[in-house]
Amino acid sequence: MRNILTAVLLLSSHVFGGEWVVTKGGLSPNKKLAVAVFPQKTEFIDEADDSVLLIDQTTGRSFGELEEVSSSGGTWGSTTTNVHCMWSPDSKMLIVNYRTGRLMHSSQLYRIRDRRAIPLSLPDDKTHPKGKLLVGLQSTANPGSEITLTKDGSIEMRRWGYVPDFTVDYSKHGLTGFEGELLFHYRIDQQGQLQLHDITVPSTP
Repeated sequence: MRNILTAVLLLSSHVFGGEWVVTKGGLSPNKKLAVAVFPQKTEFIDEADDSVLLIDQTTGRSFGELEEVSSSGGTWGSTTTNVHCMWSPDSKMLIVNYRTGRLMHSSQLYRIRDRRAIPLSLPDDKTHPKGKLLVGLQSTANPGSEITLTKDGSIEMRRWGYVPDFTVDYSKHGLTGFEGELLFHYRIDQQGQLQLHDITVPSTP
């Protein structure tokens, strides 16, 4: 009886695993882990399973749901296009960028340890002198953010949707040309903690 039950569980796991697909950028560089979502079964995204999973790519089994993120897109887009990922070269850091509305996006950073995804919180903006200028600013109807890894290994977040306070001369604070979009530059210190290193204005092409 136990052998039959084990076989059923293994078969169920295999079938269940076959339903998900790896997201764009979801496969880790070491090919051991992947981020996956469930494709929609109908054209209506609000009827879809919006789970985002961390997968053991070597066995095809799920380690569980990344509860901080969703593939629902705020009922926009599709589950398979609303999430895209980026890994650090050593596969120890995972970035999940995901849609949260028609023009809205958000991001979550994870540290991978023992094949577990540990969510990381970015430092408060006020830990940097320039960040204090942002306190109390209004935002547009479609704010958002996207995290990337730079070539030197630092973490960069692009945020948009700010409504600048035009009574403030931002150029005096190194934010010349601030019109609603900023870049937040983070570094990992020797203790492994994230530090907000600088806030800049994106360069215009």
